[in-house]
Amino acid sequence: MPAWLAGLVLPAMLAACASPPVRFYTLGAPAIATGAVPVGSVTPATPVVTVARVTLPDYLDGQDMIVRDGNRIERSAAARWASRLSLGATDLITARLAQGRTDLFVTDQPQVLPATWRLAVNISRLDIARDGTASLAADWSIIPHDERQPLLHQRATLTRQGPAATDEQVAALTQAILDDLAERITASWPR
Repeated sequence: MPAWLAGLVLPAMLAACASPPVRFYTLGAPAIATGAVPVGSVTPATPVVTVARVTLPDYLDGQDMIVRDGNRIERSAAARWASRLSLGATDLITARLAQGRTDLFVTDQPQVLPATWRLAVNISRLDIARDGTASLAADWSIIPHDERQPLLHQRATLTRQGPAATDEQVAALTQAILDDLAERITASWPR
């Protein structure tokens, strides 16, 4: 085989062996939460909530998209989260709380003055199984700045069914179970 022909055939053969491109997924929280406090309506009297970064088990807190198959953890070869899962979950919970409680200024960014409340969320289990069962166990604390106010602790164990055969379905099911958690957190917020 002439050298020039080998120079054309070899790259073509290597390209045929290449894996499909990696796809990146987010948890769907919009950059500006729909229904959140409009820009002009935040006043010095508006209560501020800072959301701490959500904690997750170490094996989940990365960019790998993971599915559970019994005791085995399978990482997707073709899909990744756009950021660490803890950051995506924090963004989603922040956006959903802002949507649900438009009387609050909800942020996950550092503030100059102490917030009226801090929200700390710990997810101890977040499994998306091959059979389409999503399960989540979490606890959260609503920590008031005023030390005379009570510290509120809540816990939830949630399950949800849905398809989980593709990476896109796994991402959608993950978002759905985290939305359920955000709804519980919002409902538990003091009035």
